[in-house]
Amino acid sequence: MLCALVAYICMETSDVQHIIRIRSRMIASSWLVLSSSLLFMHPLGGPAICAVCLAMSYDFLFRCYQLYNPTVWVFHSFLFLGIGSIFAPVFAAMVLLYYIYLVGFLRALTWRGFWAGLLGLVLPYWCWAAWCFLMDKTEDILGFVTSHFMWSDVSWQAIMDISLAWKVSAGIVILLSLVALFHYLQTRYNDKIKIRMILYIYTLQTILLILYLILQPKEFQNTMSLLLVSSCPLIAHYFALSKSWLSNAFFIFSLLLCGVMAYYNLWMP
Repeated sequence: MLCALVAYICMETSDVQHIIRIRSRMIASSWLVLSSSLLFMHPLGGPAICAVCLAMSYDFLFRCYQLYNPTVWVFHSFLFLGIGSIFAPVFAAMVLLYYIYLVGFLRALTWRGFWAGLLGLVLPYWCWAAWCFLMDKTEDILGFVTSHFMWSDVSWQAIMDISLAWKVSAGIVILLSLVALFHYLQTRYNDKIKIRMILYIYTLQTILLILYLILQPKEFQNTMSLLLVSSCPLIAHYFALSKSWLSNAFFIFSLLLCGVMAYYNLWMP
């Protein structure tokens, strides 16, 4: 149900922002194909919840584009960042990036919007802290913060401990993301300025999440779900708008890769 909700949010964001120049459901389709091939996206847990939070945060963030008073949209966008940070610490690292996006790409940051973002970010922690006080578990607050947001040392052994199925999945998703990213950078002049700004945000998020995936392999599942949400619009943009024989061949090759990813995740011991 959460994966279906992410697909609906992707469709809503695409319809409102017109991310793809033609009428297409390729963003939601790409998300459904890739997420259904990853076993850890199936149960109710951190990866699925993180995907919903990031998709909702993107949807509210893009609605701020050049608004005179974007306070409400900024608050809700950062609210879902705060909720997601409870499950994955990488959300906390996105806070500064979101402010940069609001200034540089969306041109919508105001003084009230700045404080609205901080308020939305800390609101989930206020509610959780109040619950801990009521349940007499105040010691859990400091322990959670210190352990949850602790940056672990990067080691080759941690990368090697990742299962083969997860490595294959990450390689396939990164390959599709990079191909779509390079294609967009070559053809970005065909899009309107607003769509360029939105896709630039997706591009930066995809690159940074790939780096975070390598540097923090212990957060593999949550980071992979966030990478799918960020890269699917780029992948869909490439498949929907490219018309060469090479792109058609790569589309068929991509379907075969998704079949390989599903096989490794669903049937390999």
